[in-house]
Amino acid sequence: MATGNVEQIKERLSIEEVVGQYVELKPAGSSLKGRCPFHPEKTPSFMVSPARQTYHCFGCGVGGDIFTFIQEIEGLDFKGALTLLADKAGVTLMFEKGKGEKDTTDTLYAILEAATSFYEEALTHTPRAQEYLVKRGLKDATIHDFRIGFAPDAWDALLTHLKEKGFTEKDIESAGLIKAGGKGMYDRFRSRIMFPITDSVGRVVAFTGRIFEKQDDPSGKYINSPETALYHKSKILYGYDRARQAIRKRNFSVLVEGQMDLIATHQAGYTNTVALSGTALTQEHLTLLGRMSQNLCIALDADTAGIKSAGKSAQAALRAGFDVKIVALPEGTDPADMLAAGAVDTWKEQVRTAKHVIDFLLEYHRKQAKDDRTFKLSVQKEVLPYLHDIENEIDKSHFIQRVAAQLCVSEEAVRQELSKLKSATPNTGITSHAQSSKEKDTSRAAEEELVLMYLWQESLPKPLVDLQALEKQIEEALTPLGYQALRERLAKNREAAFIFEALYYDEESMKHAIHELLDRLTKKELRKEVEAASIALRKAESEGDEEQVAEYEQKYQALLTRLRQLDNHL
Repeated sequence: MATGNVEQIKERLSIEEVVGQYVELKPAGSSLKGRCPFHPEKTPSFMVSPARQTYHCFGCGVGGDIFTFIQEIEGLDFKGALTLLADKAGVTLMFEKGKGEKDTTDTLYAILEAATSFYEEALTHTPRAQEYLVKRGLKDATIHDFRIGFAPDAWDALLTHLKEKGFTEKDIESAGLIKAGGKGMYDRFRSRIMFPITDSVGRVVAFTGRIFEKQDDPSGKYINSPETALYHKSKILYGYDRARQAIRKRNFSVLVEGQMDLIATHQAGYTNTVALSGTALTQEHLTLLGRMSQNLCIALDADTAGIKSAGKSAQAALRAGFDVKIVALPEGTDPADMLAAGAVDTWKEQVRTAKHVIDFLLEYHRKQAKDDRTFKLSVQKEVLPYLHDIENEIDKSHFIQRVAAQLCVSEEAVRQELSKLKSATPNTGITSHAQSSKEKDTSRAAEEELVLMYLWQESLPKPLVDLQALEKQIEEALTPLGYQALRERLAKNREAAFIFEALYYDEESMKHAIHELLDRLTKKELRKEVEAASIALRKAESEGDEEQVAEYEQKYQALLTRLRQLDNHL
């Protein structure tokens, strides 16, 4: 890969431009500050430095440049981040050929792409599967756009095809497409309609296979690829690469369960929809969605099973600070069924009028309850945990009023019940981590601060001070050997630069800070000298050496005078 790719992208994209698409940034000295997108926090501790084109979070410790930021926030490898940023910057990537072996991940991507094409081609030769998809309401263009395919009902059709393409069994197995049996390796997916799962930049990383015409298959109606080097189901949402811009534009996402529901809703114009693939909604999923919008609609069947399956997702989203609404569908239907029947307007209206999860649950349990007491007990057991998990205190207070009114009790009674739930809430440890980091910063010795300040200035294109003169001053205060030892130990510290950048953003404040630190070091050394002179004076007095006593007394008093002058100056 040509190194010029990276430099070209950095020349065209600034750190504030890239990060600003995910985080609301505000000025903080010569830096920018915002809430960290990598962990929940109420007080902003995420800093961006335009001068050094880097970022750092004091809460969770992450940091780096535009490439590491995109890797972390989109869950991509370096090449994926490079591809995404190149597209943003309008840079055509140039790759060097013939240098070293092909990267393992490149091989896995190539295998999965070849498998996708194989399944697509197989679908064109399977009319019954095509008819099924059309019957479910999908148009030919949609089938083509989502690259839906078909896995033939054969023991090793894909394996044979991929080996003919030059791929090894070991790599094909690593891609999650085959597995070992009594007679050797065989295709993991057989007689199934295939849905490619893609990462944030649209590269195929896995598959979901829906059973077709083999309803007695013991592996189940749907099976997914296993976890691989490219696929981690807790980090990938089906359709996210297609939905993220629409989520940002519409300022909300719709969560459905399953590929057919997602494809049907996208076909109907709701391109801000994402889907789960055989897993619960995870914190990583919420982090992905939260970067685009903190508003989430969950579509589910309006029955007990549907509510239960969505419950964990709703609570996890509430804990992450989301505003969660429920799109209640008629019992026994899903988005794909509704849209296949032509009820597009009905679907749109239900999304538009989606109720907040608390209002939805209150209404649901009111309908289910046989009497008033049963309703109150249901609310206590089933609704209050959701109310407890609302992060925004103003919003929580609003719904406390709603619940109290529904139950015909005081708000205080509701708050007391909520307080009982709080004792069971686990401590995430985020605050304690941030606090310990802060305590470490405030206790840093003057020597470390001075060296870190030098390293910060050295990293800037235009330092605020004379670096040569500052280095000489530090060497005089610490000795050249002491300075080099500290420099080597602190060279990788990223936090300090952001602290200093927020505090000292002009030449005057910078010089004042350096002068103060040097004074503190001088004071520290003077105390040592005063103590040594005091010991020498007491020894001379005990030995009765009047000449030595006079000499050490004069030295001791001179050092004390200098120390008092320095104290008064500081």
